[in-house]
Amino acid sequence: MSTPSPDRALPFKTVFHPTDFSADSHIALIHALKLALVTRADLSMMHIDPDAAREDFEDFPRLGPILERWSLLPPNSPDAHISQLGLSISKIRAASNNPTEALIHHLADHPADLLVMATHQYDGFDRWHHQTVAEPVARGSHTPTLFVPTHVEGFVVAETGEPKLRRVLIPVSEKPSPQTAVDITAQLALALGCDKLTGILIHIGSGAIPHSLEYPMLKGFVWQTMIGHGNIVDMILGMGADFDVDLIVMATEGHHSLLDMIRGSTMERVLRGARCPLLAIPAC
Repeated sequence: MSTPSPDRALPFKTVFHPTDFSADSHIALIHALKLALVTRADLSMMHIDPDAAREDFEDFPRLGPILERWSLLPPNSPDAHISQLGLSISKIRAASNNPTEALIHHLADHPADLLVMATHQYDGFDRWHHQTVAEPVARGSHTPTLFVPTHVEGFVVAETGEPKLRRVLIPVSEKPSPQTAVDITAQLALALGCDKLTGILIHIGSGAIPHSLEYPMLKGFVWQTMIGHGNIVDMILGMGADFDVDLIVMATEGHHSLLDMIRGSTMERVLRGARCPLLAIPAC
């Protein structure tokens, strides 16, 4: 057991959010903005257009009205007042017919600490007929990524900006170690100002959880460990639904086999069925 300092901060100083200007990506934007606010991070929004890049950014989502709705800015505040909240915002537009490649190239030149991306959860045969962007960008950039499925509310209330992070599911495997996932779960709850949190660690297989873990023992935080048997993906999704979790946090290692490349890694298959956001943390 460990008792970390309550001011232990999330390691996210740059937050990157690709946007397609659609309503489907709005909840992902809400989460990117909230996380940038609580970590005082630089927030970059990027849109890929197959046509020539334009100089005006009027079609980018405006953050001022959101911050006014959250009572962080007075009504009708100029956009310049956003900086008073400690936010640094940049908007990037690029011309490309391949958004995945363009995003990975941008992140290679301008690394981010956290990606926040909307995902449409295509699975099976549908994946061959739709261009998926979120999963290959996260995998190709090797960057911690918060995936926000379309049509879920997430753990930030869009109308008020209030956090709703009560229960977090952390799947545990032989490798990689879930210690970083445990630490970041606690840091995220602290940053959001959550005074109660239940972290649920689930190991699929025989025997005890195969790691010696340190659990941040903070007032209002409860850590539970469970053992399950069966299909890993089905068990994680079932536990997530049964406990009505607000977030799944997974340490990931990417693809290891041809089957992974065809079906997707465990994390990617969980993502396609999740009813809440999923935070994927690449193993070091």
